[in-house]
Amino acid sequence: MLMLLKGLFSRLNFSRQFMVVSFAVLVTGMITIGSWIGHQIESNTVNRAAAIATVYVESILATQIRAYTSGGGIDSETRSALDRVFVEGPLRRKVVRFKLWDPYGTILYSSDDAQSGRRFAVEGLLAAAFAGAVQSRISKLEEPDNASEREHWSELLEVYVPLRTGANGKVGAVAEFYHSTENLGRDIRTAKRRSWALVTVATAAMFLLLLGMVRRANATILDQRHDLSRQLQQLRTTLGENERMRGRLGEAIARTTALNEQFLHRVAADLHDGPAQEIALALMRLEALGEALSSGGVIEGHTSHDFETIYRALNASLAELRNMASGLGMPKIADLSLADTVRRAVCDFEDKSETTVQIKVDDELDEAPLAVRITVYRLLQESLTNGWLHARGAAQQVRARRAGGQALIEVADQGPGFVPQAAFDSGRLGLAFMRERVRLLGGVFEVASEPGRGTRILARLPLSLEETARA
Repeated sequence: MLMLLKGLFSRLNFSRQFMVVSFAVLVTGMITIGSWIGHQIESNTVNRAAAIATVYVESILATQIRAYTSGGGIDSETRSALDRVFVEGPLRRKVVRFKLWDPYGTILYSSDDAQSGRRFAVEGLLAAAFAGAVQSRISKLEEPDNASEREHWSELLEVYVPLRTGANGKVGAVAEFYHSTENLGRDIRTAKRRSWALVTVATAAMFLLLLGMVRRANATILDQRHDLSRQLQQLRTTLGENERMRGRLGEAIARTTALNEQFLHRVAADLHDGPAQEIALALMRLEALGEALSSGGVIEGHTSHDFETIYRALNASLAELRNMASGLGMPKIADLSLADTVRRAVCDFEDKSETTVQIKVDDELDEAPLAVRITVYRLLQESLTNGWLHARGAAQQVRARRAGGQALIEVADQGPGFVPQAAFDSGRLGLAFMRERVRLLGGVFEVASEPGRGTRILARLPLSLEETARA
């Protein structure tokens, strides 16, 4: 049972646990304090009533007590006087039984004449009264000398008053009287009810005050816990995004490394098949001329032709090298806005291809990271060059605009078109390089093309490093 209660308690939240514990503590304290106050009320009420009754009885019994103490006993005249007070007089309504005890436990006088002359042990409150102290209590009438009282009452206020004899102050007798508790009990019950009501109200007020404070504190704790949980979830989400981004970055780096190797092979092949062949031809002609000149002979009719061949070969190789260098080099765009970078890329292509491109640029494309501007320039350079080579520059168009935190770059033409996936699978470096450049920045690269329907390339690039990190 205890384990079950412990399990139920542990499943409660903090405020409910506090409510249960504080309720138990306050109720226990309320019962303890209320019981103590009730006992004090009863004790004080009894003592006050006993004191009043004592003074009242002593004032009435003064003459009879002096007669007893001077004569050493109770004569018939004294007994008749006591009967007139306690049996026949008005005091009988308040003092329902009166007894006069000697030091040996003998009842010298009783308002119930049947008890007079009987002897009982001197103990308890009677013994304390003979020691000189007034004693009082609400008696349940359980003592041996209370047999007669038990027949008429269930409880009475019992008071013992020591009676001192002579000048030495020695207690010579004890007057015992019983007072009805009807009015006294009603007063005690009323006082107890009021005290219990006060204690209950005070306890309830303390409980409600503490409960309100704890609920506010618990609400603050729950809000903080919610904030911490939300921050923890955000941190987990961020860590997950970082892991995914790290994975994508690793894949992009691997693909870019492979593409760079392929690009280097292509550059090597272009150098070997282009400028290297022309230079080799020129070297062969120079070697032939050198051998002829070193032997002292002159090859008439061929010298001018050989020099012309060498010149054409070297000039062609130089032009091709310059063309390759212009494609590899990056123009100065560090100080340009993104809109100006788009215009610069289109202008450079038009100068190189001697064609015209329809361009529409949103002037809101101003600030952008240098990496984004470089990617946009290379994207336009590669896509326009591919359209010029494969679509003969048919109706080439460039559009650049801003969409929220992204730049949308669109390149279109009306060429013969192709199947995009087949182009990627064939290992074309141009499309692959454009896609990987855009993905490295967290952007989106799309190619829409069909045979005979032209080609449309769309790139979405972030305009800030924060957007790049979230992508």
